[in-house]
Amino acid sequence: MRNLLISFTKAVCLTGLLLLAGCSDKDKDKAKQQPVPFINQDRFGRYDSIGNLGGKPVSIPDGVILYEVHYVGDLGDFDASKKAQKYKRPPITYQLPIKSFGLFYRLTDGALMSDKEQTEIDYLNDNKTLIPEGKPFPWGHMIVYNLVSPKQFKNYNHRFRNILKSSKESWDFEYSKQKNKVFGLTYYQANNGIDPSTNQPWTDNIAGRDLYIYRDANNNIKTLILCDVVGQVQLCEHDFFISDFQVKVNINYNRTYLKLWRQTEKNIAAILDSWVVTNDGKLIKKQAGKI
Repeated sequence: MRNLLISFTKAVCLTGLLLLAGCSDKDKDKAKQQPVPFINQDRFGRYDSIGNLGGKPVSIPDGVILYEVHYVGDLGDFDASKKAQKYKRPPITYQLPIKSFGLFYRLTDGALMSDKEQTEIDYLNDNKTLIPEGKPFPWGHMIVYNLVSPKQFKNYNHRFRNILKSSKESWDFEYSKQKNKVFGLTYYQANNGIDPSTNQPWTDNIAGRDLYIYRDANNNIKTLILCDVVGQVQLCEHDFFISDFQVKVNINYNRTYLKLWRQTEKNIAAILDSWVVTNDGKLIKKQAGKI
């Protein structure tokens, strides 16, 4: 009986080992099919966020990203649906399309705010000293959006027409094109600066914002900026496309820095380009935001 039990126990163990070996082989096959990509790190040991941006493999320093990178197919943060509960993100590789991510950009010199670096100290200090005194805050909040669908607009022609249409239908005023350009931008003023409901200069910075556009050689609007005209803190919402990347950028900043719009676009394009890597993750240039 004892020998029988020993033989049975050995058989069970052998069966279990075979099953484990079978699972292990499958896992090894999967590993071969989906190799773990090489990922760059910063001097603190933090891994970059990787993916595909504008059709290019990118490696984005962890310290500069606000919150996290969102990938195409990711569900909303507050989505409690059954679909969200079952969703499993595909393995993150240099081919997985990025949806969007946020950054803090300094208008005065083109630097990015990076966690644990001097720029974070600068950002916190500016928050503490400049904002309470009502001085222009040199940082802009920026979101980069990947253009992955051919159906997505590649210019702001449609949006521009909608702004002109909605201002007339919803607010009962029209935008008037001004004779002179401002910093190289075509300038449209809301009802020539007069609120039609009071026949006085605008006091509502929601309705009557100044509108600026820039058209490319094909007459397509590639830059569209809306700026507050009243208020203690006047902000600009600056949207633009980058020609070398299939991406669009939204950045908000103090109106004081509108004059830097062209340099801002150039700097941000260079920042994104610095994150482009080879298909296997090797760096090509020095990464912006990483020491």
